[in-house]
Amino acid sequence: MEKKQHNVFGKLYRQAKLHFYTIYRARGSAQEIAFGAAIGAFWGVFPTFGLSTLLTLFLYRFFRFNLPVAIAAAFISNPLTSPFLLFISYHTGARVLGIDPEWDPNNWSTQLSELGIALFTGSTIVSTLTALLVYYGTMRLVEWKRSGEGK
Repeated sequence: MEKKQHNVFGKLYRQAKLHFYTIYRARGSAQEIAFGAAIGAFWGVFPTFGLSTLLTLFLYRFFRFNLPVAIAAAFISNPLTSPFLLFISYHTGARVLGIDPEWDPNNWSTQLSELGIALFTGSTIVSTLTALLVYYGTMRLVEWKRSGEGK
């Protein structure tokens, strides 16, 4: 009997493709779709640790955007990308704040507040830049698709 091999990258690729189709086939104005994608991407990159959907639902009460697209875009963060996003966010914050990005694992508890501030600062910057890129990229993609050239 053959043993099925679980291909993690194949599974992530299929999930990314599904989320892309959610965005690609979304209804609503190009601005609503792009805004939804940007909000989802922001919370996906920001270290909310599983709260991105709840935060997106909270914002949906106050802003008009495409909710399914926002939830799909939040999956930019997954077990494969999260360590990379945290690393980039921390180092961005450390550089902006002028903090030495190296931390001592033997003395981590004394550096906790400094690490947290650097991570929060960097996450805010990286999440905002990602959201802006996703907004404009999604806007162009939706407009291109709807213009007839994207068929």
